[in-house]
Amino acid sequence: MAAAVSIRVCYGTDAGTVSAAISGIDFISADNATNTTANRQSNPITAGSHSYEKWIKAYVDTAPDNSVAAIKIWGDGSVQGSTNLYIGVSSTGVTPVNTDSSIATNDFTSSTVDNKLSWHSTGLTGVGSTSIWAVLQLTVLASCGAGNWTSETLNWSYDES
Repeated sequence: MAAAVSIRVCYGTDAGTVSAAISGIDFISADNATNTTANRQSNPITAGSHSYEKWIKAYVDTAPDNSVAAIKIWGDGSVQGSTNLYIGVSSTGVTPVNTDSSIATNDFTSSTVDNKLSWHSTGLTGVGSTSIWAVLQLTVLASCGAGNWTSETLNWSYDES
């Protein structure tokens, strides 16, 4: 049977609260897994500061015949002007912060289709198996004007055996 894998946002103490499957992430000034216009409006990021880190995991919803491995993540090589998006991976959960991340330190624009970031390498087998965390953080430069951040597409893939 083919595997089904979803993405979950982890938040709270030690990134220990796990959301249901998500289809989008809000980079905001709050630590939650909500993805709505109201959430973005209620929790804006002040120019010159950071979003809360977004801790995400791949989650096996339908077990593969053998395993899911070689999970990778990438973007299109750019983000909106006057912002920076950073990424990193961690096998240990910590409480998300809205100060300089010590984990999401790699420029996400370097992770492209030709240079995918390795997120999780070992095999996940049963329903409920999860990857290590990919950690993302948006930095809004002081020069950034007011308004919505342009949507960014995060691509991800895995190998199934």
